[in-house]
Amino acid sequence: MNNNILLLAAFGIIIALIVVCFIMNLINTSKINTLMDYSEDGDIITALKDYYDKVDDLSKTITNSTDTVLLSRLTNCENDSNISLKKIGIVNFDAYDDVKGNLSFALAILNGNNDGVIFTSLYGHNSCNTYVREVVNGASNVKLLREEKDALEKAKTSIKKVDEDGGNDKEFEE
Repeated sequence: MNNNILLLAAFGIIIALIVVCFIMNLINTSKINTLMDYSEDGDIITALKDYYDKVDDLSKTITNSTDTVLLSRLTNCENDSNISLKKIGIVNFDAYDDVKGNLSFALAILNGNNDGVIFTSLYGHNSCNTYVREVVNGASNVKLLREEKDALEKAKTSIKKVDEDGGNDKEFEE
C-alpha cells in the first residue's frame, strides 16, 4: 500500500510538471510569434540585428548633429532676442502747470540693440497730444523732453526677467 501511495504521488508530480512545461511552452511560443511579426522573412536574428543597427545609426546621428543643431538654434534665438522689444522705461509727469496728477507720460520701448520708440502723451485740460520718437542705438535725432530722456535711460538700463517660480515679470536694473 505504501508503494501505491508513493507511485501515485510521483505520477501526480510528473503530471504537474508536464502542465507547467505546457504553460511555459505556450508563453514562449507567444513571445516568439510576437518577435516573428517584426521579421519580414521569419528570421528573428536578422530582425534583431536590423533593429539594433537602426538604433545605433540613430544614436550616431543624434550624437554627431546635436552640437551643430543646438548651436544653430541658440544663435537664431539670440538674434531674435536682440531684435525683440524687451526693455521698457516709463515716466509719468505733469506737462502743464495747471494740470496735476501726473497724467502725461513718456514711454520708451527698446530692443536688445537699444533701437525702438518713445511714445509721449501730453495731457492738458482741453487737449491730449501724442508723439512718437524713433530711437536708434539708444539715441533720438529729435530733441527730447527731460521726461523722455529719463524714460529712455530707464529703458536702456532695464531688462525683464521671469521669477524662478514662473510668476510675474519683474523689472531689474542692469
